[in-house]
Amino acid sequence: MMRSLSVRAGRSRTRLALRARRGIALFVSMFFVAGVGALALSAIYLTANATLLGKTYEKEDDLKYVSEAALAIGKAELNFNPAALPNSSYVALMSNKTLTSADNQPVSGIKVNLYVGPSGSTSGQFGRFASVVAEARDANGTGFVRRLELTQESFAKYAYWTNSENAAGGGTIVFANNDALWGPVWSNDTITIAASHAAFHDDVGTAAPIISGAQYGTFAKGYQVKQKKILLPSLSSLGGLSALAAAGGFSFTEAYTGGPANVLKRIEFLATDLDASGDSTGANEGFFRVYTAGAGLDNWLRADWPGTASTLPAASSVLNCGDWHKVAGMADLKFFPFATHWHPTAANTWFDTVTAGGMPGGVNAANVATARLEADSAKTSSTTFSGLLQHANVRCYLGGDPHLVAVARTTAAGAGHDTDDKVHKGGDDTTFTAIDQYGRWSQYSATPNGTVAAKRPYDASYLYPLYRGFNTSTKGVIYVSGTVGISGVVRGNITLYTPHTIVLLDDVRYANDPARGVCVDILGTISGENTVVADNSLNSPQVVKTSGGTLYRSMDDTPDMYIHAVMMAVSTSFSVENYSQGSQTAIGCQGTPDGRGCLFLTGGLIQNNRGAVGLVSGEGYIKRYSYDRCAVVNPPPYFPTTGRFQDNRYYELDPVRFNIQSLFNSITPG
Repeated sequence: MMRSLSVRAGRSRTRLALRARRGIALFVSMFFVAGVGALALSAIYLTANATLLGKTYEKEDDLKYVSEAALAIGKAELNFNPAALPNSSYVALMSNKTLTSADNQPVSGIKVNLYVGPSGSTSGQFGRFASVVAEARDANGTGFVRRLELTQESFAKYAYWTNSENAAGGGTIVFANNDALWGPVWSNDTITIAASHAAFHDDVGTAAPIISGAQYGTFAKGYQVKQKKILLPSLSSLGGLSALAAAGGFSFTEAYTGGPANVLKRIEFLATDLDASGDSTGANEGFFRVYTAGAGLDNWLRADWPGTASTLPAASSVLNCGDWHKVAGMADLKFFPFATHWHPTAANTWFDTVTAGGMPGGVNAANVATARLEADSAKTSSTTFSGLLQHANVRCYLGGDPHLVAVARTTAAGAGHDTDDKVHKGGDDTTFTAIDQYGRWSQYSATPNGTVAAKRPYDASYLYPLYRGFNTSTKGVIYVSGTVGISGVVRGNITLYTPHTIVLLDDVRYANDPARGVCVDILGTISGENTVVADNSLNSPQVVKTSGGTLYRSMDDTPDMYIHAVMMAVSTSFSVENYSQGSQTAIGCQGTPDGRGCLFLTGGLIQNNRGAVGLVSGEGYIKRYSYDRCAVVNPPPYFPTTGRFQDNRYYELDPVRFNIQSLFNSITPG
């Protein structure tokens, strides 16, 4: 019995164990089913979430696409129709508009508002700016707001620009003789290149269907034809420049309005070392002064070489050119025009005495006799005078220059003389004469800055400061009502405008060489008629010997012509006076023979008709035009623009706090 009970008990435990294992399997099965269900639900959720995210991203892409497409439309509208830009505030170009995509299908569910208005500086002094604002939103109010600030393309961006490649008098002018141009080139007309080659180192564009002689040109960046024309500004649109100049005390009247040959007023830019740093590149070191010659004294102002190109003049007629001598008590040489060496009616004995005083032993019979020999050599236009002209240090100066004191002064006392009031003396940079027998310097209306007065007591009252710290009213514009000549060293930002002609009497350079890439100096010149390089004793080599063959030489400090400026001739041309005359080989340009050397232009040249600067046969100059990239980021004040807008800066705005009126209030000064 005991055994049977034991067997039954064991079987019962086995059945219980088996029943327990069946319960675990059910639980595991249920757990597995629940897990699979959870995974399925998770997959369903993730799929739904991914779908939702996908739709969100698609909506975001659509909003971004619509807002950026609207910006492009606004930019295109301003370029097509500049009148669409208001003078102040803003206007709406689109309101609650549905745009179409590239496949011409509407972008459903999104509406766009598009606004345009002026922004940034609205004076035009630093360029003209506009903002295009696009607001794209869906039905729920979710949106994108984008702002594109545009700047009007300045004519200053071009190294070379013409409306017509023909001269004003007719006839096509060509690129030739290995002309080399760096920077963007543009013409509304057909560009022509001669077989003697020309090289273009940047973009070239034309509205014409072809470039004639393109096979003779080297195009580093290729070229484009059949482009949309760009128009020059009208003279009426430039009328406001005179008022801007007057506000800063930089407006000058001039009765003469003719061509370059008879110019009577000149502006000389100069930079002076005020801080004793050894250079004149500081922000406050830029000035200009204004000289006006008397009626009929254009030859004096321009420093024209007397006589003809084939004969030597009498020394007594040479007022602007001369040589250097040592004088008593002076460490540096002093300058004496040739007219002071000898006078046709009587010897200038004072010259003999002054120059003898600089010789070892001072004024004695032997030294006076030596000085007299040089004076006698200037008595006539014989070959002895040609010997003087071949001195290594022969120089010429424009009328009114302090170096010309020996011929300019007629009395010992006079307004603006330096502390030494002597008439019979040699000149240097400091022998300033405010009023001389041929003309006068204009006096600056304000009291000179104390630093300037201490540094330059002789001419401080005649220096017009370009630095705003010395003239808080300046707008960066000089206006002359008539024809004006210019030369000198520019330190600052300035635009010079005349409705008539600008004459380049000598080199015009920046104090900070543009080759260094330092964008601190910029000069813009705008002539309503022409801009002309003068044919005078500084820019053109002159005959200095006729016996045994004609000999030419330069009597300037540099034999080539240097111009740092962006120049615009609205009605006519930039050209060289008498470009077809003179020597064919006197100077040469970087190994190529020519008469007047290289014309180094760093900046830009914009003109209605193309003007000539030389001939293929060698007369005149050979072009070396370089682009000043600083003119793009730092254009001359109030310099005209092409009317075409280009991207400047791009902004992403907060769509939650966006208010169009508040935005334009904040981005437009005043």
